[in-house]
Amino acid sequence: MKNIKEYFDYLYSLERSGMKYDLTNIRTILKHIGNPHLKFRSIHIAGTNGKGATASLIASILMETGLKTGLFTSPHILQFNERIRVNSKKISDKYIKEFIIDNIRLINKIKPSFFEVNTAIAFKYFADKKVDAAVIECGLGGRLDSTNILKPDVSVITQIGMDHMKYLGNSLKQIAYEKLGIVKPKTPVIVSDSNLSLKAAFKKTISKDLLYYLDDIVSYSNTSIGQLSEQIKLQFKNGLKIASKSPLSGHFQARNIAASIIAAKTFCEMNKLRLTKRFILSGIKNVKRNSGYMARLEVIKHSGRNYIFDISHNPDGIKTSINSIGKTIDVIVFGMMSDKDYGKSVNEVLKHSKQIIFTKPAYARALEPEELYRSGIKSGFKGQMLVTHSVKEAVKLEEHMKPHSVLFIGSFFLVSDAIKALKFQNYFKH
Repeated sequence: MKNIKEYFDYLYSLERSGMKYDLTNIRTILKHIGNPHLKFRSIHIAGTNGKGATASLIASILMETGLKTGLFTSPHILQFNERIRVNSKKISDKYIKEFIIDNIRLINKIKPSFFEVNTAIAFKYFADKKVDAAVIECGLGGRLDSTNILKPDVSVITQIGMDHMKYLGNSLKQIAYEKLGIVKPKTPVIVSDSNLSLKAAFKKTISKDLLYYLDDIVSYSNTSIGQLSEQIKLQFKNGLKIASKSPLSGHFQARNIAASIIAAKTFCEMNKLRLTKRFILSGIKNVKRNSGYMARLEVIKHSGRNYIFDISHNPDGIKTSINSIGKTIDVIVFGMMSDKDYGKSVNEVLKHSKQIIFTKPAYARALEPEELYRSGIKSGFKGQMLVTHSVKEAVKLEEHMKPHSVLFIGSFFLVSDAIKALKFQNYFKH
């Protein structure tokens, strides 16, 4: 391998080895590189929806206190390096290249998955950078996710929904069981999930003195439902009041903000650190700059149009995001991965526009747009449905339709392709 592109191509090629949903490989790699995950304090986050926002908010708040803070999220949108940051700065190409060179013999021998190697790079990087705290988002599930090798100070369970059923189960309770696999003895757990049917499972699994069940300790008021700009008001039972304009669109972000505050506060208390209201408010305000959070109900105004980008990729996430927009969208460009519940997702999309463009991101697992079209036909949709075989074609088509508002939704890969096709990369430089 001669240039950095070849090293990234090698890294991505590991996806083809298939997903290995256990902890064997990650234990082997981490032992080989000196068990870096034992050299930093961490907050570990699992859930179906809201993981990325919650992780980004926690990291941002901790940064504002002056802590050197690592952040590991996935997938990326425009560049792999987005996944691994310290104090908002992305990991360098040089570090990634050197990690692969140093460990390629082991990688070729045990054939770990892409995400396992990704996780090992992140943990080694955080240890080498001597971070004070690392905020780690699970990739898939929790119990057998590569990140679950951690011994965190605090764990967080965000909203649980139906996703990755092949690996996690076909019911909310089964999926919740997998997410709860990150719970460790004597470790506080913040639960922001709002499914009442799961409350008993949380209270049974997590010790009473370690469980911070969000709806028992915080109330929300005056959130601007139906608007992309949110005024968040939170009232905590300990007396803390937070009123802030959220830079993150969607009324559902109030839950993520509340969970992030409790997680950061708990972490700081455990480590005898002071977390003031000023740090909390500045952490919320600066979350995009501090974490690189992007393309979640993000609106770009360009050439007289509102372009909206959202990476929601399961029925619950899509429903929640589109409902937050609160009005009919002129054109929706939609594409999904083949392992998702695309039937229910299509039904949600069809409720919010009379013009739908089904398309296919440039990714191996992408679903053929004809399948989405057939789902639309089955639903009895009366509007216009069009099919393209690339996001670039979909962009050209929607531009010809001259809409006032366009929503790109359905996967990280769709949004990534759309931003590149529109040449909007400069809007997302964090």
